[in-house]
Amino acid sequence: MPNKPPQLIDRVYDWSALRRLWQSDRLELVFVIGRRRVGKSYLLAPFADAVDGIYYQATRRTESEQLSALTARLAERFDDTGLRHGAGLPTWEALFAYLLDKVGDTPFLLVLDEFPYLMDAAPALPSILQALVDHPLRTSRLKLVLAGSYITAMRRLEAADQPLHARRTARLALTPFDHRDAAAFTPDGSARDKLITYGAFGGLPGHLALVDHDAPAAANITRHILDPTSRLFEEGGHHLDGFLTDAAVHYAILAAVAGGEQVWSRITSRVGKSSGSLSRPMVWLVEMELIERVVPVTETNPQRTKRVRYRIRDPYLRFWHRFVAPIIHAGLANRRPPEALYAERVAPALDDFMGPVFEEVCREHVWRGLSAGLSFTPERVGPWWDVRSRAEIDLVALGPRGEVLCAECKWGEVDQHDLTRLRGTSAQLVASLGGARDLKLALFAGRGTRDPALQRAVSSGEVALLGPDDLYAA
Repeated sequence: MPNKPPQLIDRVYDWSALRRLWQSDRLELVFVIGRRRVGKSYLLAPFADAVDGIYYQATRRTESEQLSALTARLAERFDDTGLRHGAGLPTWEALFAYLLDKVGDTPFLLVLDEFPYLMDAAPALPSILQALVDHPLRTSRLKLVLAGSYITAMRRLEAADQPLHARRTARLALTPFDHRDAAAFTPDGSARDKLITYGAFGGLPGHLALVDHDAPAAANITRHILDPTSRLFEEGGHHLDGFLTDAAVHYAILAAVAGGEQVWSRITSRVGKSSGSLSRPMVWLVEMELIERVVPVTETNPQRTKRVRYRIRDPYLRFWHRFVAPIIHAGLANRRPPEALYAERVAPALDDFMGPVFEEVCREHVWRGLSAGLSFTPERVGPWWDVRSRAEIDLVALGPRGEVLCAECKWGEVDQHDLTRLRGTSAQLVASLGGARDLKLALFAGRGTRDPALQRAVSSGEVALLGPDDLYAA
């Protein structure tokens, strides 16, 4: 069985899932979805090589060009001189008939990456695959993987009115790395440096792969994000271009949310459009996993509540909109060296930017059940705020038997005032819940504390204090 390549960071679950599917004695139709740069190709191409299969990445071509390119891959794989120099396979039915004739009843993997491009070129392809899966391929051991970055289009394949509805046998959803997995790209950095790198580059492996392992976060940001010649300098402003022909409104929504507008009325005001005209673009951005709806962790009906805030999911996009977009708009990119841009534009505001990133990392840490003093497995983790948004708690974890953890998260130092405020807000939360079986308090601090009163509270066990190093502890 194929072993996971050492250069493939994490993805243990996904590689193991592919191995199980490869071992099955039946036809497998697998959907693999995930954002661009999340590492689908980096996972699927090596696996296809390991099992001697075929990996094909579609591009924006005509149907005949797609068939010709895929025919060339088949000719190469089966060393078919006649097919290599012939006219090619004229239809999808002919292509799969050829493949089935070659592999017979032996297992074979065919990966069609960026499948939405194939659908654009050949709208009938899903119907053709339906017929093939239902009949000639049904008794084969072919492993057909359809992958794509256009998340909404890939999910649409499974809709009840679509040809491939109820045909897939498995689905893999590749997600960005969290802060701990992302740290594998900066193994020798300090915990704070790892967090800053994650805050700037996000969790997409395609971005993190650019990071110089031996350089500090400031140098990597300067070289790979602020330098006008770098890929990430402009990518934040073009990441929708491959999916939409007119994305002006979508980009405006992203800019508004990245700029700090979290509630719907403020977003519509910032964009300058009516609520009705923005609702569909916002739904699309949520479905594409670019924007996240955030509701208080105590909400029992999250989909119907009006207590909604929006946030950009990808730290890199937040960083790009916060720092790079203003540099571009001011025309500074070619007038100031990247090092000066970092010193003048990024460094003074970096601590403020890292605050929300730190909050999200702390919530992920608690989700993993790693928080000091946490004696229960959380069922829900998230922020909380009251009806009037006057009282807020950065992190609340709710347990199955009424256990509650309340925590504040500050990228800088914490002191006794933070604990006093946390006591008050946690009391409001517990009252709104009708009580709690066990209430624990915690403070996450990027720079610890020098407050003797707070240090005594920590020593007595009244509150747990955690820092960046704790977020990477085993």
